[in-house]
Amino acid sequence: MSIRIWTVPTADAAAWAPYEEAYAVMDARERHRLARFGRATDRLRYLAIHHVYRSLLGRELGIHPAEVAFRRSCARCESREHGRPVPYAPDGTTLSVSLSHSAAYAVVAIGDSPDVPVGVDIERVRPHMDWSRIPCVQGVRTTHGFEQWTRAEALVKAAGTGLEADPPRYTGHAFGPWRAALVPGSARDWYVRSIRSPEGYAASVASASADARVTVAPWRP
Repeated sequence: MSIRIWTVPTADAAAWAPYEEAYAVMDARERHRLARFGRATDRLRYLAIHHVYRSLLGRELGIHPAEVAFRRSCARCESREHGRPVPYAPDGTTLSVSLSHSAAYAVVAIGDSPDVPVGVDIERVRPHMDWSRIPCVQGVRTTHGFEQWTRAEALVKAAGTGLEADPPRYTGHAFGPWRAALVPGSARDWYVRSIRSPEGYAASVASASADARVTVAPWRP
């Protein structure tokens, strides 16, 4: 299995296409969420990132970005109204994907095995971070804290459970760069690793496979 990850500068994504063109590929749910942002800069960032996201998915599925549909998969209650998004094409083909963004960058991960979920997370490293409300980070006040945070977020995104008071925990086993972990609310085995990220950021990817090969590349239109 392989996981391809693209690092997307949000400024480049916003300059890639006119607002109207990007808006045209959004579905009703995305447009509703877009309208809830109070600041114009937040709306533009969301629109640009999701335009790139849909374009990458459409290319992988061989369809127009506007044709990409999503269903939800909640690992806890099996609801189709919330949980991990699963994109699919009109012919029923699905992808294992994940999207994350923070400040000036977004990351998109696509796995080539739809039955093996993936999760990705990126965070801008911020000084003087208050870790008291972040249960997945323990005993650190440095960049390593953001690495721990992104690993936990990537794990729960892959599992489709959400990050709660009881965070993922590591088993102590390692498989190359992957660390084995258990995610509350999920019966599967999970694996996580850090990935190359822009300066001043931390990023991680999680998968249900310890054999997954990971490539990270800058996004280009």
